[in-house]
Formats: sequence, structure tokens, C-alpha cells
Amino acid sequence: MKECFRRTSRGFLATTVELPRKPSRMDGMNMAGIYIGTILLERNRWAPGKVPTYLVSQWLERFRTAGFDGIELWENHAALCPEDERVRLEALAAPVAVFNSYAGFDTAGEVQRRLAAAMAVRLRAQAVKFNMGPDPGMRVPYVQAALEWRTLFPAHVRLLCECHPGTVMEEPQAAAEVFAQCDGFEAIVHPFTWDLERLAAWFRLLGPKITHAHVQLRTRDDLFLRLDRDPGYVREALAVMREGGFRGSFTLEFAEGTRSASENMEELFSAVLADLAFLRENWPG
Repeated sequence: MKECFRRTSRGFLATTVELPRKPSRMDGMNMAGIYIGTILLERNRWAPGKVPTYLVSQWLERFRTAGFDGIELWENHAALCPEDERVRLEALAAPVAVFNSYAGFDTAGEVQRRLAAAMAVRLRAQAVKFNMGPDPGMRVPYVQAALEWRTLFPAHVRLLCECHPGTVMEEPQAAAEVFAQCDGFEAIVHPFTWDLERLAAWFRLLGPKITHAHVQLRTRDDLFLRLDRDPGYVREALAVMREGGFRGSFTLEFAEGTRSASENMEELFSAVLADLAFLRENWPG
């Protein structure tokens, strides 16, 4: 992560947020909605082996009651879970909104890509998130692999390339050049990790290609914060997105308390509910 954030390291008091209960929207797909990333609650998200520690099916009712429009399912919550859990996920009333894959796009990643595609299709995912690799010299093979991967999905499945630091999609100009070669692919950006000028550059260069946003807010020293800790900046960033033509969806990817020494699921969930409330209030949708 580059030091381009407009945060300063500050201490905050924990608060509890009561949310009004909303009717569920998870029984019907809203492709411009607000989703929760199942990786958010997963303490092994970056641990060796990345073996999941909870069953997503056991949280679905809480996600629905809280008012989320769907889930972005971390691939290991399907690939490394018991088969009966996969059966439960397959039987969801509404399909998975986004399947979050980390399959590689070099030659060694071919098997991973095929397995990820098969799982996404099995779970009726409406969109699949992926990351290009890090080597600029491999950009052409990465693109070719992505185009070949596209053929493994039904035509209606959207392929969302995450414009992530450490990949060939890190800079907006380079990302625009890749998307020019990948007709039909869409972009994921991280609107609250850049200064406003840089955020505007993404929309200026990629425009309607940007259809999804990963939500996380951090300080310069990588402390995760709730959106309402810096409401002015977040509202300004949302205004830049709106002016840039963004009418897409959001995934609440990480929340305050992520990677802290005392990280626990209930505190993370409380924090992400605060972020959900903030977005509902400040994004017209």
C-alpha cells in the first residue's frame, strides 16, 4: 500500500451503533447494491494456508437482517469448506453476488483458474473478482489468460478485475491500456485509499469500466477505520465517484478492528454495520 492516503494516525473511542432493521434484499439480486465480503470476518484471511475458520451459511441470516444486498464470497469459504457447506451455499435463494478469486494468471495458475471458474459456476455467482499478476513484462500473457478464462463462464457472468497495488493494474494509465484489450471486463477500485485527485484520474481514464468498489479505510500506518471516523473525506470521495459516472456496487471488504491484536468477529461485524449505515445515508444508490 502506498502512502497516498489522507489519514493521520489518531486514537478513537469505540462506540456502539444501532441500525434500523430493513427488509431483506438478499432474496433478489441488486447489481448496484452494497455487499459484505465474507473475507472481512475471516481471521485466517492472510494466515499460511488460508484455511477458513467459520461457515458462511451460519452468518447469512445476520447479513440479510442487517440489510446487505448480497455477499462477496471469499473463494476459500467454498473451496476449503466441508461438502455439506458447499451444498448449502449452492442452494441459496439468491446467487452469490461476487465470487472472490485469487487464482494466478501466469502459467502455473491455470489449474487454480479452472477450479475457481468451476466453483463460481456451481454457486451461480453473478460476478467474479480476480487479480492480474505483478510482472509488467507478463502483461500480454496475463491478458491472454484472462481472455481464455472468460470462456469458462456463462455469458451473463461479469468478470471484475481488481485494480490492486502490486499488480499490473496498479496505475490508472496501465489499467486503461489493459482494459482496452479486454472487451467486456469491468474494474474494481478502492476509492477510500487514494487522494481525491488520484481517484478522479481513475474515473477520467476508465470511466464506465469501473462498476464495483472495495470499501476499506486506513491510516498511513495501516490502521483500519470506520468510514464515519473521517466523514468529510469519504463524502468527498463519493462525490468524485458520482461525478465520474459511477453507478455500481460496493463490497465492504475490511472494517475497523481488522488485523488488530484483539480482532474478533463480533466487533468486526459491529464496525461493518456502522459502515453500511454510513453508505446508505451518503450514497444515493
